[in-house]
Amino acid sequence: MIKIPSNSITKKVGFIFLLAILLQIPLFFINGIINERNDTYENMVDTLGNEWGQKQTIHGIFLVINGTKEQKIKDEEGNTITQKVPYEKIIIPSQIDVKIDILDEVRQKGIYKASVYNANINIGGNFADLDEKLPQDFDEIYLSLGLLDAKSLVNISTFKLNSIDLKPNAGTNSKNSHLRYGISSLINKNMLKNNTPFEISFTLRGSKGIEILPLAQKNTLDINSKESKPSFYGTLPVSKNLDNNGFNAKYEIMPFTMNYQKAINNSNHYLNDNLIGINLYEGITHYRQVIRAAKYGILFIMLSLFVVYVFEILGKKPTHYIQYGVVGFSLTLFYLVLLSMSEYFSFELAYIIATLMVVIPNALYIKALTNSKKFGFGMLLFLGGVYAVLFSVLQMEQFALITGTILIMIVLYVLMYITKNIDNFLDKKAE
Repeated sequence: MIKIPSNSITKKVGFIFLLAILLQIPLFFINGIINERNDTYENMVDTLGNEWGQKQTIHGIFLVINGTKEQKIKDEEGNTITQKVPYEKIIIPSQIDVKIDILDEVRQKGIYKASVYNANINIGGNFADLDEKLPQDFDEIYLSLGLLDAKSLVNISTFKLNSIDLKPNAGTNSKNSHLRYGISSLINKNMLKNNTPFEISFTLRGSKGIEILPLAQKNTLDINSKESKPSFYGTLPVSKNLDNNGFNAKYEIMPFTMNYQKAINNSNHYLNDNLIGINLYEGITHYRQVIRAAKYGILFIMLSLFVVYVFEILGKKPTHYIQYGVVGFSLTLFYLVLLSMSEYFSFELAYIIATLMVVIPNALYIKALTNSKKFGFGMLLFLGGVYAVLFSVLQMEQFALITGTILIMIVLYVLMYITKNIDNFLDKKAE
């Protein structure tokens, strides 16, 4: 039996580890390309949002009353005089019912796509006990709808007070910093009864999410989407139903939750603390999936080089250092191929194409190196299995981290099991 010098084995194993580390250099540049493309995509989404409509905030329905009142002040000489000063009073509804249907739409700019929406919104309710809330004397009164981005209004199909159609105009005519953006209509005092109903229906364009300020004593909301995946914040829904076809969320906010009337007329900073917020997202984008896949790069490269070394030992045919480098470099290109293909095809199809473009050439290459169909087929099974497991991990949004960790630990245990008899492998190679 011919004994191979141990330093030859040490050199080969050391080279494999050094090569795996050196291959992080092209992986670093590929990660830079991936992050650059992802940043470009996110900038495009922001640009498209500015053009179509950003996250929308609805500040509810309210009455804006403008008038003047007498106020006593002292003049420069210390005499008390009476002068008229302007005042504003806002009256919020006693009850409001909001129905929102979010209709998703995909907009494309070049090779990039972003999800936006049209929201069909219906708001009904009433102003109760107006005899007690209205001031004795005022100049103007408006029915107002607060919208942070009124330019994204597509249409207003209904704008009624006490079953009377109104013509809305830009601005709420309120000086309140939270409520001054939106639309309003000047109304006649004769239209107001002690219990006055209203109904407003409109379509609003937006992206990324929607916020609603439940500006009434009693609020009920029903929000639906057939496609979007939501993330709730602020005041949470009392019930929600999430599935692959979208979501439905219902809210009920009662008078004792917040004294909105007092907050509006005395302390504005309370308002945004009570927003109902829903972020809409498409899940993990294909750029994020490629970024996550690249994080496993060094693990897969080292495993593959180790498998090539095992084939070298079993096949008793030396593999040149350059041949190890060719296999390792081809594995780094998987992520670049995946990135480029995912910009034109679905991520699933792009992943299949990238896998085939790496697995098949490497299997044929190992077959040629070892002059063995068995080892070529073994490489095909190994790489195919590795990339199949990686794809499964990438599809898990909530359990990806724990699954990836378990995968790494299983690989470690397999390596520990295989290398426990490394002397037997070396003896076989020496023979």
